[in-house]
Amino acid sequence: MMQFNVGTYTISMKYLFKRGNRNTYYYRRRVPEELAQHYPKPFIEISLKQSDKAVAAAVCQETHQMVEEQFERLRQGLPKNKVLSNYQSALQLLAQYNLSETDARAEKEGADEAKDPFYDSLDDTIRAKSSESDYAAYRHNERPFPYHLLDDDQRAALAIAKGKFRLKASQYPAEYLRRKGRDKNRRNVNEANNAMDTFIQCCGDRPPADYSRSDINHFIEVSLKTKKTATVHRQLKSITAMFNFVTLELDIKPDKHHCFEKFNIPNLGDDAESREDFTQDHILAIREMPPTRTPEIDCMIHLMLDTGMRIKECCGLLVGDVNLQAETPHLVLYKNNIRGLKNKNSQRLLPLVGAALNAVEKLISTATNDYLFPRYVHDSGDDVKNTGASGACNKRLRALIGPSSPTCHSFRHTMQTRLRNTECPKEKRDELGGWAKDISDKYGTPSDLKLKAKYLLATL
Repeated sequence: MMQFNVGTYTISMKYLFKRGNRNTYYYRRRVPEELAQHYPKPFIEISLKQSDKAVAAAVCQETHQMVEEQFERLRQGLPKNKVLSNYQSALQLLAQYNLSETDARAEKEGADEAKDPFYDSLDDTIRAKSSESDYAAYRHNERPFPYHLLDDDQRAALAIAKGKFRLKASQYPAEYLRRKGRDKNRRNVNEANNAMDTFIQCCGDRPPADYSRSDINHFIEVSLKTKKTATVHRQLKSITAMFNFVTLELDIKPDKHHCFEKFNIPNLGDDAESREDFTQDHILAIREMPPTRTPEIDCMIHLMLDTGMRIKECCGLLVGDVNLQAETPHLVLYKNNIRGLKNKNSQRLLPLVGAALNAVEKLISTATNDYLFPRYVHDSGDDVKNTGASGACNKRLRALIGPSSPTCHSFRHTMQTRLRNTECPKEKRDELGGWAKDISDKYGTPSDLKLKAKYLLATL
């Protein structure tokens, strides 16, 4: 810990560090043990680029706040940085020297002169972090270029300038999510990071093209010891999508050709657990279940029972999605700011009948804000708590039916069976459930809605 006086005050800086006889101050601290996998070294060391004590102290405090924010984001399962990826921050560094990516790579006459200020800044960094003898050796090519002395952004910017920019696997999720506009969605962030982190823990952190087919097969073999085949398949599909998209967007030529396509997972789907339908006795018990202290759960169960909606679709319902004044009361399901839809076919008009209609009427009459299920909307207002809702619904069903009760997701499969038993055409069954393909009007017409309601009423 360093202490020094500034005027009448004594400043104590736990992480302020000065190396040997050098004038420059550094921020240095140990990485918390639980976050060690996210960093290449056990210590974080950042040059403050200041020789004045007071100024260095102020910069140290700012740096400490940045690092603490980074730690907190990692603990929450989010990317290290809020917005900037390694690539974007490198471009911003180049921009400080009036260089675009094209300018940095240019080799035409006069290009070197434009790049001189950027290369001078790299030289200043190397000089500040080297002894005189080491610096002289670097300058005269007596030692390899000291990439390790450059900051991450400087190394990335230099790689861009040389046309050799590459990202390690760990850097792909943040870049992918930002460019896809999904970096604010907690679920998307967690899924992308978890998939990549799981792979890296097994096979190491490298650029995509540096992985071999044996690495992928090793990951599959290890993962299948504890995970379902569908889970492993989903994780590898996610990783492949990130590699394909980012390498194309950033034109990272060395990594456009990797071996993550057409991977093979033995016996894919054979270990899937079959979902049992709710029986007629189950359905009768649910319709007659007594109210509880959590009426929103009762309503959610009734809504799924007589519509076949997905749990996440329920959680994301807004008051504005409900139309009770129409000839056929219905829900308008579309992507909104708190809930996406599984796919484009999930956008649909959904008639309300039976217990579902009663549940929505009750929810509308007691609504105090824009949400039908506010308990299951994150405080940030950008996502829903569908996992929590699913757990609560399943607990209620087990209490009512018994420990062997099907889960709330089985309402969708049961609805397919119920509709099939009414001789509802497959096309209409798929439209009602959001599985339809190649439908010109996803919302349907009033007459079409009335017909769908007829089939739903027949299931009661």
